Amino acid sequence: MRSPSATLRPAIPGSADGSPWVILTAMFKRIIVVGCCLLGALALQLQPSPGAAERPLTEAEGGTPAPAPDPSPTADRYDPKSTFTFTNQDVFLDAAWCVTVPTESFEGLTATNQSNQVSITVPGFTVTTDHPPRLGIWDQRFQDASASDGTHWLGVNENQLVVPQETTFTFTAPINHFGIKISDYGDFGGGDLVYFDGAGTIATAAFSGRPSGNRQFFGIITRHTQFTTVTLLHGVAGEFYGIDEVSYCLATAPPWPQVRRPTTQRLTPGG
Repeated sequence: MRSPSATLRPAIPGSADGSPWVILTAMFKRIIVVGCCLLGALALQLQPSPGAAERPLTEAEGGTPAPAPDPSPTADRYDPKSTFTFTNQDVFLDAAWCVTVPTESFEGLTATNQSNQVSITVPGFTVTTDHPPRLGIWDQRFQDASASDGTHWLGVNENQLVVPQETTFTFTAPINHFGIKISDYGDFGGGDLVYFDGAGTIATAAFSGRPSGNRQFFGIITRHTQFTTVTLLHGVAGEFYGIDEVSYCLATAPPWPQVRRPTTQRLTPGG
């Protein structure tokens, strides 16, 4: 006989002990567990993949439209962190960052037609050698070296057979572009004309084994470094060569594609 204080609960079919609240409680616990599992699985599906937060929205997702491709791309623009060398002046000028490329052709200097000067100074830079005097300004052809722009050009003469000889350009401000036209180098003996700058970059500026009166162009863009000195080193005793159209860009020029210089635009600070 039950105690008077005991609560009578109706029996539920299938219940072994006639305790429906125990069964209902167990059922609710199972429902909660299953629901939590489903919510966890759904949360994993909705979680963004690694790096998705940094990925910019596409145009279809409401992001900014992709920029139009360059209508005339060149390989020299592909990697803005690399160093490029050039043997073609037009390609070099087209790849240059500065809106106007300063180009010195020595037209404003007095020609002496002798290699009797210790240094040559023009707006933007000074040229010296390590065994002076070896420099001079010419306005006529000499030993098959000549001007490539105008009538004046800079002659470098290894007239005392002291080699190797260094010819150094010292700029008044840091640059990261340098181009130069070289005439009549490499027709006398062997040995290339070596370029090196204050940033440590080394390259071949002109090659030997060329015919008399030949012209060679060398250009370099060091987009991740800047320098104020450029040195041309040659080790051929008795070699004479000419320099003209010295081009450069100041390191403060903004990079492409913020600006783009037409290939026909050029500045000649010294004439």
